[in-house]
Amino acid sequence: MKITFTGANSQIGKYIKGQYDTTSYDLFDEKTWPALLESDVLFLLLPKDKKTLDKTKKFVLSAMNSNIKHIIKIGSLGPWRLIHTQLNSFLLESRVPYTSFNIAPLMNNIFTEQYDSDNKIFYDYRNNAPAPYLDPACLAKAIEESMGKEIHFNKSYSCTGNTQYTTKEVVEILKEKNYDVQKTQNTTSSTIHSMKDDNNDFIMMKHIANRYKTEGWYPQISTDLPSVFNAHSRSLEQFIDEDSGIFGQKFANDNCL
Repeated sequence: MKITFTGANSQIGKYIKGQYDTTSYDLFDEKTWPALLESDVLFLLLPKDKKTLDKTKKFVLSAMNSNIKHIIKIGSLGPWRLIHTQLNSFLLESRVPYTSFNIAPLMNNIFTEQYDSDNKIFYDYRNNAPAPYLDPACLAKAIEESMGKEIHFNKSYSCTGNTQYTTKEVVEILKEKNYDVQKTQNTTSSTIHSMKDDNNDFIMMKHIANRYKTEGWYPQISTDLPSVFNAHSRSLEQFIDEDSGIFGQKFANDNCL
């Protein structure tokens, strides 16, 4: 079975233990797709871009006439779930089995999306709403255990640890771990990813994101990882202590959904 992993040079890729084929690709450049379409099982990192939905659907149409028997992707429990819900329906109708591991957020993306170490600013796009920490080691374990297994076909898993952290708590932990945070600045996820509200999906995603403030909404803790994959999460503090050599790096491929 040919398993291809499109995230070897990313933070989550550093936790994958098995020996798989790896490849770099550009979703928006179809000339980079052949190595993916030759796979039996494909772990697919998807970028945050306003064209991601349409281009991924086109990739799925190509996958219908390829060797691919299983697509694994990282999904979302936050506003980007709007995109992934549509992709899941499209994949289901294509009859290319999928597994979606939904996160909110992968907490080491704090260091690629929220903490600006150069300017010592922490960007808060959740209005201090809590988020369920996810240990990337648990996510990697679940991804590897799901590969090519029918029991996980066409399923979405809510992937969290057992602790919620507010923005204020994350900032305090960073300071305790000797990361200099001099300012917390409110922003939006669309601003972080340089995306404008110029299509219907992003207009709706903005409404979803506003629920952090208007309704006090936030993703809940889930037991999917321990109950299905026997994967138990470290705390955020343990993660920072033990994996500083990984999370401190800023990988371009980490900007996934």
